[in-house]
Amino acid sequence: MDVAGFREAFPAFTQELHPYARVAFHLRVAGLRLSPERWGDLLEDGTGLYVAHMLTLEAKTNQSKDGTGGIDAAAGTLASETKTVGPVSKSRSYTNAASAEPGAGHWNLTSYGLQYRELAKIVGMGGVQL
Repeated sequence: MDVAGFREAFPAFTQELHPYARVAFHLRVAGLRLSPERWGDLLEDGTGLYVAHMLTLEAKTNQSKDGTGGIDAAAGTLASETKTVGPVSKSRSYTNAASAEPGAGHWNLTSYGLQYRELAKIVGMGGVQL
């Protein structure tokens, strides 16, 4: 899979939001992590999901309040937030706890990560550390 193929399969990951160099980087890492022999016909699917997951986490890090990532980026999915300006208050709360897989770590943080984990189980990742 190359950058153009990734963008075709995952059109939400535009050049404006995810520069070519970042997509290419994660594609190279995926190429080192996913064994073609083990993944077989699911290699492109696994590669695309891996890259989409990593780019989504990277985007979340870049959106942190101070621009450095830090604890905001590492904290996981927002569970609740309240903003108040004068007499007006806005709250939001969301989590992926219902779909979280025990022991899946950061893969639980995006839908792409969860899909990647499911494919990894199909191809029998065995002793490979995720």
